[in-house]
Amino acid sequence: MKIFKKLVFLFSLSLANPVFAQEEEPKKIGELFDVLDNVLQYIFPLAGLICVVFVIIGGYMWMSAAGDPSRVKSAQSTLTWAIIGLIVVLLAVAIIEVIVKFIS
Repeated sequence: MKIFKKLVFLFSLSLANPVFAQEEEPKKIGELFDVLDNVLQYIFPLAGLICVVFVIIGGYMWMSAAGDPSRVKSAQSTLTWAIIGLIVVLLAVAIIEVIVKFIS
């Protein structure tokens, strides 16, 4: 029975599919920018939100450290990397906007 299923599966793969027979039109640069814009429209706000959440977590860690040097250092590290991440996200948005405006 397993061999029969494999043969049916292989045979179904070999059938002509009209979707594969169609010729694709080359993508236009404007369409690619639209797709890129739609993807980045969701990614950058999410990345910014994650950075802000980590700034809040780092602040909470610092306040709850109660003077313990290792916990304060951990909180400082969290805040530092969260702020660096936020700066990177903002720079990426600015660079992509400049590139898109320059090309289009």
